[in-house]
Amino acid sequence: MINFPKSITIEACEKFINKLNCNSDALQLPVDTTAPAFGGLASAIQAVNTWARVSSASRLELRNSKTIDVISDVIVRPHKFSASMMARSIVLDNTPTQEIRSQINYLAKQAIEMQSQHQHGQQYGRLCWFSFVDHSSKAFDPNFYIKENSSKPTLRQPEQFKAIIKAMAEKAISISGGAKAPVDDDLDHLGRIFYELFLNTHEHGSRGEARSEWLKPGMRIIYAQGINLTEAGEKGITQQQPVLSEYVASLEEKLGIQGNRRFLELAIVDSGLGYCGRWLADNPLDGPTGGLSLQDEYGIFKKCFNFRNTSTSRNNKGNGLPVVMDRLTKLNGFMRVRSGRLSLYRDFVASPQAQDNACEFFDWSTQSIANESISEMSKAAGVAISLLIPLEAKE
Repeated sequence: MINFPKSITIEACEKFINKLNCNSDALQLPVDTTAPAFGGLASAIQAVNTWARVSSASRLELRNSKTIDVISDVIVRPHKFSASMMARSIVLDNTPTQEIRSQINYLAKQAIEMQSQHQHGQQYGRLCWFSFVDHSSKAFDPNFYIKENSSKPTLRQPEQFKAIIKAMAEKAISISGGAKAPVDDDLDHLGRIFYELFLNTHEHGSRGEARSEWLKPGMRIIYAQGINLTEAGEKGITQQQPVLSEYVASLEEKLGIQGNRRFLELAIVDSGLGYCGRWLADNPLDGPTGGLSLQDEYGIFKKCFNFRNTSTSRNNKGNGLPVVMDRLTKLNGFMRVRSGRLSLYRDFVASPQAQDNACEFFDWSTQSIANESISEMSKAAGVAISLLIPLEAKE
């Protein structure tokens, strides 16, 4: 039995993934979960997806509670939801022989059908999210896809994605309070970012070695949440994540932000092959004969980010990631990417993206340019991308 962390920080989830190298037993989820302001939830979703890929049994155990309906709690917590959809067996710890997977699947089906009726998706507190169960018919939410009986589902137009992110942002911000909704120009940037990232995960994060086969099991989750950081609260978070401390300092210097700080966090997580795995599946001759070094993996990662979706090549479609970096620069944003053995970030205030600038990133652990110093992490499933967008406070 391996226990999932109660406080889902980035660091706690990395420790969990590291344990999976030598422990692929059943997973037990805690009853109560706390998530710090940034990145923890995306890390938790990726961590449970990694567990599902490593574990041979994929048995999920829910710790029973006298005060919380733990089955319903699975549905409203994205990382628990993902774990349950990826699991082959689900039980309660006090009745380990009684299978409850069918109960959870029924509630999950209701939740996904309900999310399609709202442009902000599912909502729990200041968190809004959409779930896509790629190994089922529930992969194609009508907010995102046009599905006809005689054809495969196709993505909707970019304007629809702008409408979705607008609805998600406004709902998340209204619950967290204290921030103005993004203005039209910022919404245009957010809409383009959202469209490119979703197109990328649709094309590359949902398929197996052969692009014609959808991953089984496979999950994608996107979410938006409003974040309010008091000065005191910020110190506690940034002490654990010095990278964010540097980002906040960059914002203060450029924008003159004082007092409480308000952000929108946007994340997209999939359970696919990851950037490197996807690239090598499509381009097997690019794999070095002597094994893949960490710098080789980073080199392939940069190839993925340098590809543009204007190309007509099948492999290029959905890789408009330089556009994402350009829009994040305009929004004074921050990006963290976790894929394979890489944990990377870029502060677009301190390191803005120029038109002729290479898609360079920094190592999360060393805070150095990844070309110069890069840390090897335990291999994680899929891709987790977390963005921070600063918001203007209400007067």
